[in-house]
Amino acid sequence: MKEEKNIHSGHRERLTASAMTSFDGLSEVQKVELFLFYVLPRVDTNPLAHKLLDKFGNFANILDADEKELAKIDGLGKNSAAKIKILHKFFEHYGQSKVKNTKLDLKQKENFYDALEVLLATSQTEILYIFAIDNNLCVTQYRKFERNDIKAVGIDTFALYDFVCSAKPMFLAVAHNHPGGTARASQDDHEAAKYIESLLANWDCEFLDSFIVGSDGIYSEYNDGFVRKKNSKIWVVK
Repeated sequence: MKEEKNIHSGHRERLTASAMTSFDGLSEVQKVELFLFYVLPRVDTNPLAHKLLDKFGNFANILDADEKELAKIDGLGKNSAAKIKILHKFFEHYGQSKVKNTKLDLKQKENFYDALEVLLATSQTEILYIFAIDNNLCVTQYRKFERNDIKAVGIDTFALYDFVCSAKPMFLAVAHNHPGGTARASQDDHEAAKYIESLLANWDCEFLDSFIVGSDGIYSEYNDGFVRKKNSKIWVVK
């Protein structure tokens, strides 16, 4: 038993060293195995990595999987499944924290689209953001609304009014996601954008655009089409 523990310990050290040298050189199994070191500190995680990949297909799907489905995997269990979901939240927080410390400028379109991906692309639930924008097209403030806060028209009128009064933007943009689906706008999306535009016309604030982030790219109401489209392995930016 002691010898087996030493073998596992040595394997962890070797795999960690390989990751530090060339993380991209690791196989998908090795990356999942390495990730599981932080979930199960004293277990051989290689068999479990194979089970998870067989079940969910890739690393992203593992992290996005329902906690109850993860807990059903032999060798994982309820507590370890919870740890995976918590680590996922840390990854999301990392991206959001970077965005908060970055000056967002709509004149630098690629950077703004990158920020939308960080904020919305990985979420498995519907989220909506509103952005206050000054006359230099720089984002001065933004606010997140969870699924329960989002109404049929896109956002609660009073919440929108409160944000406009607080931020006093020259322009306003909104962005939401279609988890696991196309970014292409639905009829409800079109109507929601028109509704927000009509509200802002009475509040001395111009509606700049409504963006939708989906699995196939980023859609813009203003452009009535994709401004960033995912084609297999590449992103096309307009």
